[in-house]
Amino acid sequence: MGIKKKIKIFIDVLMFADFLFLMSHEFTRDLYAHGCLGIALFFLFLVHHFLNPGFFRSLPKGHFNRQRILLCTTDLLLLLLMLLMAFSSVMMSGSIFEFSSIQMTSWSRPLHTFSCSWGFLVIGFHLGIHLNGISNKLPAIPFGILTVLLISLGIFCAVHSEFYVYLFQMNMWKMSATSLFQCLGELLGMTAGMIALASLTGFSKAKFPQKSKLSSQE
Repeated sequence: MGIKKKIKIFIDVLMFADFLFLMSHEFTRDLYAHGCLGIALFFLFLVHHFLNPGFFRSLPKGHFNRQRILLCTTDLLLLLLMLLMAFSSVMMSGSIFEFSSIQMTSWSRPLHTFSCSWGFLVIGFHLGIHLNGISNKLPAIPFGILTVLLISLGIFCAVHSEFYVYLFQMNMWKMSATSLFQCLGELLGMTAGMIALASLTGFSKAKFPQKSKLSSQE
């Protein structure tokens, strides 16, 4: 594994760990740390794209099969959600940082919880797409059982934590976890469910046009 690949993995792990802390805000309640780590998340997101310039360059090239459409749609949706997170965070900065003169609007918090909640799920699905190369090597029956169990776990965690309140903007506060351990457990359970859901797509990187093929099609 090359050094660039290791850096990419390290950045992605940092992003996910940072996002877990941010999504645990209902328990930590540290607004200043939440704001600082939110800025760090967006910075890591920019670094992630800086280290993966080929994605945008390859968009107009090659054939768009079902798997490639899924990956591109997921990536672009995640990009849109991250931009909404950043925008809504700026609109709420006056409630977090003393130096900010921006006044929080009535719609900034609902937009923030909406984009963050969907963004967290889409990140789990995106992670599942890239892990399909490993899951595809598992025996069919154990893999099927594990997939059903993980999706069921994700649904249970989303219902038990009332995560759906922010997903569908039901104009109410969702139930807070009783401990950080429970909060992280529910978030990881939903992530596992989204990873398992992505495994049902049958995605495989081998089905995507390689760089050499893309070059020959220019």
